[in-house]
Amino acid sequence: MPEPEHTHLSKLTTGRRITLYVIAVLSVAFVAFHFGMTALHHMPFNPIREKHDDKIRAYMTPYFQQDWHLFAPDPVAEDSGFLVRVKRVTPNGSLETTQWADVTTPHIDKLQGQRFWPSRVERLAPAVRQRIEGWRDPELDELRHKNQLKSQKKDPDPPLAPGELAGRDSALLYARGVASSEAKALWGDDIHSVQIRIVVNQFPRFSERTERDNKGKVTYYDLAWMKPLKVSR
Repeated sequence: MPEPEHTHLSKLTTGRRITLYVIAVLSVAFVAFHFGMTALHHMPFNPIREKHDDKIRAYMTPYFQQDWHLFAPDPVAEDSGFLVRVKRVTPNGSLETTQWADVTTPHIDKLQGQRFWPSRVERLAPAVRQRIEGWRDPELDELRHKNQLKSQKKDPDPPLAPGELAGRDSALLYARGVASSEAKALWGDDIHSVQIRIVVNQFPRFSERTERDNKGKVTYYDLAWMKPLKVSR
C-alpha cells in the first residue's frame, strides 16, 4: 500500500515558507489581541479600563459583544424598545413635530425571520437602551449610591471616571446615529432635530399571574432633542 504523500516545509520555496510563517504569526497575534480585548471588556473596573475604555468599547461594539444568556438564562421580566420623533422643516419654513414612531419592532421582526444568519445591522436599534443605561461602572455606581445616602448630596461621589464619561459620550453618539438613520428613512432629509423615548414594559410578577387584568407596568423617559447626524443606510 503506497504511503500518503506529505509536503514538508523544507521542500517549499523560500517565498512560500516566509508567507506561511507570516500568516501564522499574524493569526496568533490577532487571536491574542482579540482575547485580550475581550478579557479587558468583561473584567471588573481597573486602571487599564479607566484609561482605555473608549478604545476597548470601540473595538468590541457592536460586532463582538457577547450575550451569556444562552448559557445562564434569566427569566424574561420586561420588554423594551425606543421610539423616535423629529422636528422637520415644512415647505413654508416652519418646524413641525411628528408623532412618535416605533423603530424597534420592525428590526426585531426582521431578526425573527433570520434565525440562522441574522444581520448585525438589525441588532443596532434594539441595543440602544442597553448602551444608554450601561455606561456606568456598577461597582463605582454602588459606592456612589451608598455615599449619597450618607451625605444627601446630589453630586456623584466619587465623580464619573474618564472611562464612564467616554462610555456616556459613546452611548449618546450611538443612539443619536441610530435615531438619525431611522428618522431619515421615515421622514426624509429635511430634519431639524431628533428625540428618543425609551419605553420599558415590566411584565406582571409571578405571584400576580392569575390576575387577568394585570398587563404589567409601562414606564418611559425621553432624551433631550439632538441634532441629526449625517448617516447612510
